[in-house]
Amino acid sequence: MEPLPRCNTLASSVQIRQTSLFQSLSSFLDPAQVESFIRATKTGAKKSKVFIAVLLIIRNKDVLNCALYQVKQIDHGKIPFQVKTKYDLAKLRLVNGVSEEEEETELELVFEKGSNLMSPLTVKWSAESGRAKKNFLVSLWKLVNEHMTTTPQFLNINYNMLQDSLSLSKTLKQVSMLGSPALETKEYKYLTGEEERDLGVVTEGIDWAVENAEDFMEKLMNELSGLTKANIHSIMAVENDVIRLFNIMDHALHELCRLEDIMVRYEDELNEDLLKMEETLQSYKQQQIRNDNTRKLHDLLTDLLDQISFSETTSDMLLSVPLKTASQITRVSEAVYELQDKRKKCTESPLIHMTCVAEQRDKMDNLLQAFGERVVEAVSSITSPSWNAGQTIRHSKLLPLLPVVNWLASYNKPKYEDLAAQYQVTAQTAYQKVLREFFEDKRSTVTRKSTEKLLSKFGSRKSELALSQKMLGSTSQLHSQTSLASGHSTTSLDSLQSSKSETDFTISHGSVFEASIRDSLDFVEITMSKEESFIGSFFKQTRSRKERADMGEVVLCRFTAELESFINTSCKFDPYYALPIYLSILDRLDDTQQESFLFKVLRQCLDTANIYFNKMHKMQKERILENNKKARRGTASCVLQFTQFLLYAESLQKNGRRSSLEMCYTQLADAVCQSIEVFATVQSKMPSEVATIENYHFIYHFLFRNKIDGLEKFRSHCHKKYKDSLEQYVKSYLGTPLDKINVFFEGVKLKLNSGVPHQEIGFYSEFSKQKLKALIADYTVKEVKKGLESVMKKIEKHFTKEQNLFTVACLTMQAEFIKQVEGYENLMKLCYPDAGLKFSFTIAQIHAIFDGKSPRH
Repeated sequence: MEPLPRCNTLASSVQIRQTSLFQSLSSFLDPAQVESFIRATKTGAKKSKVFIAVLLIIRNKDVLNCALYQVKQIDHGKIPFQVKTKYDLAKLRLVNGVSEEEEETELELVFEKGSNLMSPLTVKWSAESGRAKKNFLVSLWKLVNEHMTTTPQFLNINYNMLQDSLSLSKTLKQVSMLGSPALETKEYKYLTGEEERDLGVVTEGIDWAVENAEDFMEKLMNELSGLTKANIHSIMAVENDVIRLFNIMDHALHELCRLEDIMVRYEDELNEDLLKMEETLQSYKQQQIRNDNTRKLHDLLTDLLDQISFSETTSDMLLSVPLKTASQITRVSEAVYELQDKRKKCTESPLIHMTCVAEQRDKMDNLLQAFGERVVEAVSSITSPSWNAGQTIRHSKLLPLLPVVNWLASYNKPKYEDLAAQYQVTAQTAYQKVLREFFEDKRSTVTRKSTEKLLSKFGSRKSELALSQKMLGSTSQLHSQTSLASGHSTTSLDSLQSSKSETDFTISHGSVFEASIRDSLDFVEITMSKEESFIGSFFKQTRSRKERADMGEVVLCRFTAELESFINTSCKFDPYYALPIYLSILDRLDDTQQESFLFKVLRQCLDTANIYFNKMHKMQKERILENNKKARRGTASCVLQFTQFLLYAESLQKNGRRSSLEMCYTQLADAVCQSIEVFATVQSKMPSEVATIENYHFIYHFLFRNKIDGLEKFRSHCHKKYKDSLEQYVKSYLGTPLDKINVFFEGVKLKLNSGVPHQEIGFYSEFSKQKLKALIADYTVKEVKKGLESVMKKIEKHFTKEQNLFTVACLTMQAEFIKQVEGYENLMKLCYPDAGLKFSFTIAQIHAIFDGKSPRH
């Protein structure tokens, strides 16, 4: 709304400027309606960067919008203003007055974020005065309450002031709208009669105020006119006094110039005196500094000379004391380190270029150089290739020299490197000679002509028979008939371990070679460990860990070649030597640190031994498969070879990893099974089941007594094959001794299976009790005994005496025959309960028949 025109001609210039600015903004922002404006700056910005914030009501047809424009006033150009920023009051969410105090000029407006803003927009302004800020906030409060649906939050504002202004605004609006049905209209309309009357009623009580204002203005103009005339007369009266005052001031200025010249002359003289005093003071300070420097230099030189001077005793100790005992070397090393510290102080001293200091430094250099030559001579006498000392002596001589050798490494690096290289050559040459002599002796022991090969003994029929006898023992070692019938024969292997027969050669001879390879590995391990330990301690302070490792590889490089050569020679002489070699190295490898050079040597030699181990394993497998071409009765050669190999391997395997050995066992076990099948098929004088029974029983009993890890499944397999073959053999050769009775009861079973009740079986003529009684009468005790003894005589020829399995077969047949008889008796009780039928022999008589035929010892 436009402001009412002012009638007061003495309105302040601020009010006139505000009115002019309001009119200019209204014409610039037309057709928008300017509600209020405020001159402000951004908080914290310069006062010169002033802008105008204008509150507007924008009408677009029937839509009414409220906005806030930030306008910049332009002093030149056709357009007086420029709109910088537009704010939609519909998005206004917070109005913060910062403080309720009237003098506070800061305010803060928060608008919600738009589509291109990630956070709410905050505007911070400072008004030109607290009153302007108050008027602007009141207008903003009325605007959002009258024309907006959503009202922002007002903080830190005097709400009483806002409520009063809103109430007054509503009252005036109601008065102005009284009798007017429509608020918004686009066309101007004249006042109606009723509106004129209402306006008269409102202005009726304030006519006196307008008349009084006119009288006051006229009176004030008259008073101002009189005062103006009085001021003019006063100014004209004092004109002469002013001229006289100007003359006095001219004289005073002249005197002031004269005094100023005097002051300048005094100032120049004073400056000259100050310069002279400053020169004198500077000269005095320089003299003081020279005196202090002279005193400090004297003290420093005296202290340095005390520090770098050494006695003749030190010189004599470094040049003449022998480097032999530990106490002598300790005293000499302390003296040389002390002398080196003094020499270092000479080098680090600021007086290094003084003649006395330089002479003392040269003297110490000559003495240290001479001592270095002595150290080189002492170490060279020990590491010289012509000095053929053993490892222990060489180390014991060198270790006491460690302090002076470390000093030499820090003082003269090239000479130290020469000594280290000389030690490597000496140690390598010495070890090469020692290793050659040691392994030559071992090779001669292994390949001695009087030594029999293990290869010649694995598969020897003489050793196999002896092993079989030792394994099985005599028949007096058997348990009761019940245990024999179950297939378990008991033998003792204690006699095998204590026997001095030819079968003991394999284990004893393997133990001899195992001791030889163990001695060789002990020698290698001890020698290499001592050398690695010596290199680690003797060169620890002068070389890195990698350099020490490289040095150890150079010194100990011949160990790998010599040990591999010994392995090659041994395994080529006798392939079975690969087994103790492989197992011994494997055990040592598990107990060796992986960072050591010994581990690398053993690992490389293990790969070589593994090749020979696989060859030995393959050869043993081939011998097992091929050793049954000339088959004989009894235990097969392949079985004896297999068990003898297991005893030999288990005597070597003390602890450690068994994976490779168990894999070898498994493959050899498969080969033994194949060989047993071949052995059984080529037998011409006995049934194949007998060969299977004897060989699988032998293996099962061997594994049962020795409990070898990795062969548990194979042991169960052997027991099953043994039991199945025994059962099949008994059924095949025993048959049905009571043949006619068996045929009779087979017919009875068919009738029962066809559904005939057991009470009606006797009514059939072919199954009458009279016929059964006649058949039973044919099988007397004598006839039964004759038939059974005939069968036992026949099977007795099939079994050998090595394992006493004939008795087991007899007892198994006895159990089978008794089972048949008991089956017949049960059928007689079922089908002929009251006939009183029974056999002419008893179970006790059957036991007597078999006991009388079974061998007794």
